[in-house]
Amino acid sequence: MRLAYAKSRRLSSSGVTTGVTQIVVIGAINADHVLAVGSLPQPGETITCTREIAAHGGKGANQAAAAATLGMDTALIGVVGDDPLGSRERAALEQAGVDTSFIRATDTPTGSATVVVDNDGANMIIVQPGANAELSEDDVRAAMQRMDLSGSVVLASLEVPLDAVAAAAEYARSHGARFVLNPAPAMHLAPYLLGWCDVLLPNAVEQLQLGYSGSELFELGVGAIVITQGADGVEVLRPDRAPMHIESLHVEARDTTGAGDAFCAALCAALRRDMDLERACRFAVIAGALATTGLGARGHLPSWDEVERHLGRAV
Repeated sequence: MRLAYAKSRRLSSSGVTTGVTQIVVIGAINADHVLAVGSLPQPGETITCTREIAAHGGKGANQAAAAATLGMDTALIGVVGDDPLGSRERAALEQAGVDTSFIRATDTPTGSATVVVDNDGANMIIVQPGANAELSEDDVRAAMQRMDLSGSVVLASLEVPLDAVAAAAEYARSHGARFVLNPAPAMHLAPYLLGWCDVLLPNAVEQLQLGYSGSELFELGVGAIVITQGADGVEVLRPDRAPMHIESLHVEARDTTGAGDAFCAALCAALRRDMDLERACRFAVIAGALATTGLGARGHLPSWDEVERHLGRAV
């Protein structure tokens, strides 16, 4: 099997990349196939597609592209196939401003997803993990050892092997970085991994599927829980504080596929720029809402200035 890394950033004499990486993302990289339909099909129903586009996806790649578009120095750790789709996805990330030095190529085909989107922006998604399933804890440690993580925020999701996510969490917490986990798709998580989470970012369904109450998560060591609720905004839970609800921004949504990823990236970016958690969440809900106004997971990733303009009107 052929393994290769992209051309790396400039290295110091110690082998560490020069400059602090503000946001480090660990997650999946997919080539998306988006089908627009009038309404989502029922079991056994045949419907006609009104529009078809080749798009870019994978939670890790979406989050990294969103963070870079917000102006953050962002690196993505992941795996793609040594194939045309892998080259396409790497190029799209580079165009968004993401450091792809830590993306490994393998003989396994690049991951892919088929996304069906209706007129209201609701969607159904079928994912083929492909090369994403090969991301290892060794990949993660080797990449993070080459980074300056001083004050960084490390963001991970669960479309890649859990061992790789755990390695990222452990390394981040032992090297002065904050660790943020988007537990999607939801699965049982070991208490030690949850204990490394400065912020846990599930949606309302994922929160239930985790199998822990809020108080149990705080007892394990989770710093804060931010539960996304789509157009209804977010619920912010912290130890020894009353829950806080933050409303979303009303927009005409075209596709909700990448809203959660844009939210996660924006929250990490805001925390990295020293916003407190409440204001960071207000910033992130706006970014997530704006991301629904384009077709595809990265159809409209907002800039920092665009989000701040809306934030200024909302507070």
